[in-house]
Amino acid sequence: MNLVGKIFVGIIALMSVVCLTLSVVSYASHHNWKEKSAQLDEQIKKLESEKSQLAATKTTLEKEKADAELAYTTAIAALQTKADAMAAENQTLVAENEKLQSDLQARVDAIATSGQTINTLHQQIALTTKDLATAQQLRASYLRDLAQTMANLYDVSGLLGDLKEQNADLTKAHDEVLEVLQKHNLTPDPSLYAELPKVAVRGTIEVVQEGPSGLISVSIGSDDGLAKGNQLHVRRGDSYLGKVEVVTVEPNRSICKVLGEYRQGTMLEGDEVYSQEAN
Repeated sequence: MNLVGKIFVGIIALMSVVCLTLSVVSYASHHNWKEKSAQLDEQIKKLESEKSQLAATKTTLEKEKADAELAYTTAIAALQTKADAMAAENQTLVAENEKLQSDLQARVDAIATSGQTINTLHQQIALTTKDLATAQQLRASYLRDLAQTMANLYDVSGLLGDLKEQNADLTKAHDEVLEVLQKHNLTPDPSLYAELPKVAVRGTIEVVQEGPSGLISVSIGSDDGLAKGNQLHVRRGDSYLGKVEVVTVEPNRSICKVLGEYRQGTMLEGDEVYSQEAN
């Protein structure tokens, strides 16, 4: 074998080794592509199923979102409507409060005016009392003069006897009147009854406002014959509680001020109010 033959033999041997190596490598890296394809198809189907589920979930969530947005919008509209109604109601309440404040101020002014009137009357009563004391002093002087005259006219004993008899009768009548007045817890002073209603009235206390103002509300008014300035008596059973004066009169009720100088007890709801004639 010449050199060329040896070279070819060597090349063939080398190529055989290369082919064998390639065969081994090819066998080692061989895959079952059919099985791999089946696995991939299964994964694709699984992914498609998950995709469908996700799409359904997305649709459901989108519907829930739309429903939630609609409910939110409806709730906001309802709240806005309610807020508008409350604002209108608040305006009405503010107007009513302003009216009540105005009415209250008017009544306070009326009460203040009545207080000034009462003070004026008190001053007039004080002057009248002073005049009465002076008149009583004059009367005492006149009686002394009369006694002196009677002493001088002692011989007119018959006239004196008649006068004594009349005096006894008047004293008896006076005592009887005082007894009647005392039985009814009344004061024998005609000036105390100058402010009585023109007709006999009787009612009850509905509301009592204790404090400096001392106001009460009674169940009778102008329809019953009451007028501003009238004075009423108050009692609970047989207990006399004092006097009140009408400061504001309405058809079916009146506001009265408790006269402190005549108060003899605490006035409560349900106590009876009456004029002297109705007792």
